[in-house]
Amino acid sequence: MRTALTALFLLALRLGAEPALVSRAAPKAPPVELKSAGRLLRTALPECSGLWASPSMPGVFWAVTDHGPRPRLIPVRADGSFPVHDGTPWMGSEVVGATRTDWEAVTGEAGGRMVVADVGNNLSLRKELQLYVLQEPAPGAPGVAARRVAFSWPDQDVFPDPELSHDCEAAFMRGGKVYLLTKHRRDTLTDLWRIEIPAEGAKATPVKVARFDALGMVTDASVSPDGTKLAVLTYRFAWVFDLPPEGEAFFSGRARGAALSPPLLSWQLEGCAWADASTLLLASEQGDLYRLPLSFLAEVK
Repeated sequence: MRTALTALFLLALRLGAEPALVSRAAPKAPPVELKSAGRLLRTALPECSGLWASPSMPGVFWAVTDHGPRPRLIPVRADGSFPVHDGTPWMGSEVVGATRTDWEAVTGEAGGRMVVADVGNNLSLRKELQLYVLQEPAPGAPGVAARRVAFSWPDQDVFPDPELSHDCEAAFMRGGKVYLLTKHRRDTLTDLWRIEIPAEGAKATPVKVARFDALGMVTDASVSPDGTKLAVLTYRFAWVFDLPPEGEAFFSGRARGAALSPPLLSWQLEGCAWADASTLLLASEQGDLYRLPLSFLAEVK
């Protein structure tokens, strides 16, 4: 089955057609009951909308909120506490020169280059979205400079989009490229778009490379620190895919998954990062942090 899916994907690329839809059957198992392992400070993170594990500070995760008084990157630990620098809690770095329409994801790569994705688009009304490209702040840094990269969805020419298929809350990086996963509101599909960061001052052009039935609205995604796995989160499901050594058939290889059951009052799962090689750290918009061992996920056909 995986060979056939990969062949369809490559054929679609050669023909320049809409990418073939990849569908995987969810395992028939009871949902994993999530229990809070930590709490975020809501005054610093009113609504956590994205997580990414720091490559230089073990045990520290970068978090963003979709709204708040200032555009900041917030460092937190897996229990929700702040890292300590020079004897005091370090509560974040302001992203200098940035604005925040709807920050929905934060990602980066091993060398410390980071991207904050201002791509929230609930009603598909935005004609231009933006990424902020920056270097990971040094411990205790009060601020960090960022470069704005603007882009538009190439396949949207009606505002609002009546299908509401141009919202986005998930981003990850691989091979120096930024990948975005859309969040649809009328179906359970997601489109995977690739963005190559352009030269200073240029506008980026997204390229659609895949389409996947995520069985829900995608809210975050993250590549494992060793670059071999991709986690994709929805409000009620977690996917983990083995990434191919080359190419972009990210959803066609070995996969695992689990339905999720968060607490009733903390149900909006919007952050996903790798706590370690065998554990995901999930965050809800309501401020809870959950640990999800990969051993709780089952093989997906």
